[in-house]
Amino acid sequence: MNTPPTTPWYRQPWPWFLIALPAAAVCGSFYTLWLAVSEPEAVVRDEYDRNGLEVTRRLGQDARARELGMEATLRFLPPGNAEIVLKSGLNAPATLSLQLIHPTAEVQDRVLEFRLGPNGVYTARAARPEGKRYLQLEAGGGASEWRLRGVQDAGGEASARLLPGGN
Repeated sequence: MNTPPTTPWYRQPWPWFLIALPAAAVCGSFYTLWLAVSEPEAVVRDEYDRNGLEVTRRLGQDARARELGMEATLRFLPPGNAEIVLKSGLNAPATLSLQLIHPTAEVQDRVLEFRLGPNGVYTARAARPEGKRYLQLEAGGGASEWRLRGVQDAGGEASARLLPGGN
C-alpha cells in the first residue's frame, strides 16, 4: 500500500490560521496599551472631575452673570489687537482675563489679560487664534464671582459673543 507522504504541521494552512487569531488579539492589546500610555489624559476645562463644590462654584458664576444680565463681544482687529465690549450690571473691573481654550491640545491654550480703556472698552495685544477655540471670560486679578463663555469658530467671523453658561 502506498500512503501519501505526510507533510509537517507547519506546512499546513489551518494551524497558522488558528495561531493567527490569538496572535492578532495579543498584538491589538499591546497596541491599545501603547496608546493608553503614550497619550496624555483628556483635558477637562470645567473642573468637573475635581469635586462637587468646585462644580457648584462654577455653576454659581454662570448664574451670577445671568442675574446681572452680563454679556460681552470679543473682536480681533488688525494688526494684532483685540477688544472686548462688556455689558454688565455692576462696576467695570479694571482687567479681564480671557482664556482661549483649544478643543484638544492643552499646550495651545492661552490666557489674555485685557485692560479697561478710557472709552469703556477693554483692549489687549493679541492676534486672532488659528482654528476653533472655546472662550472663558472672568474678571482679572483672582477669583471672579461671574464668568462668560463662548466659541470662536475656525473659519467664522473675527468676533465672538460671550454669554453666561455659553452659547
